[in-house]
Amino acid sequence: MDVTVCGDSCPGRTAARPLVSIVTMVLNGARYLEPCIKSVLAQTYPDIEHILVDGASTDGGVDLLKAYAGRYPDRIRFISEPDRGTGDAWNKGLGMARGEILGWIGADDTYEPCAVETVVNFFRANPNAQFVYGNINFIDAQGAVTGTFEAKDVVLDELINEYCAVPTPAAFYKPAVFERVGGFDDLGNDLDFFIRVAKAFRMHRIDKVLSNFRIHEGSQNSGNRMGVRLMWKREDALVSRRHGGRFLSGYRRRYYQLLLTQRLRRMLGPVYPVVKSVLRKGTTR
Repeated sequence: MDVTVCGDSCPGRTAARPLVSIVTMVLNGARYLEPCIKSVLAQTYPDIEHILVDGASTDGGVDLLKAYAGRYPDRIRFISEPDRGTGDAWNKGLGMARGEILGWIGADDTYEPCAVETVVNFFRANPNAQFVYGNINFIDAQGAVTGTFEAKDVVLDELINEYCAVPTPAAFYKPAVFERVGGFDDLGNDLDFFIRVAKAFRMHRIDKVLSNFRIHEGSQNSGNRMGVRLMWKREDALVSRRHGGRFLSGYRRRYYQLLLTQRLRRMLGPVYPVVKSVLRKGTTR
């Protein structure tokens, strides 16, 4: 990925330039880490610090972080040490952040070139706003766009019971958000965080793609990590109930569906794809 600059379509700059802190957690994610770092460096908005929290990776990622921190000491900082999970790493990064605006992006994701400048201009135009989010593209392992998630306005009941309308890599917030609602649990469940935010603040939306969410063989959202997906579905169901969600919320239904799929796959073995195909045909008639 080459570092590019944005054209005339980007929002214009003004004199006031708050520092923006971007936090990235990484554990053995060297394969996609460099495009992530480059996408932050390529932002049209200049006043950004990129904080990378490494969980003691063993795949060469730490050497990459050292190289970039050495080349860009004023823009990139990192730590590398064991942690208790994604949430613990996230909280460490937030503790290191010095910015007036905060953001998070995964080690295998990237920002659109004008993302940060768009967000800064939004906060400048809306000084009382504390939280804003936009749309994301889905990209594959090679970086090709495979689809777009168009974020919706947050409705608290829907957020608690049905689905999360906020794409985490396209969300930005001010430190006052964390001061009021607190940080993350060790798992780093963003649904729990967003519900707490929605109960305390208005969550603003920008109708613009801000980031690119990569889905690949090793990612949580790929079909090849059923156990991880099941863990997150279960956690979302528990979070929903903890915040007063209905017994058969959308989160719980999806968890049970995935749980049933996993058990059928184990029971049927090689016959499972055939049964799945037959059931799929039956539902489309």
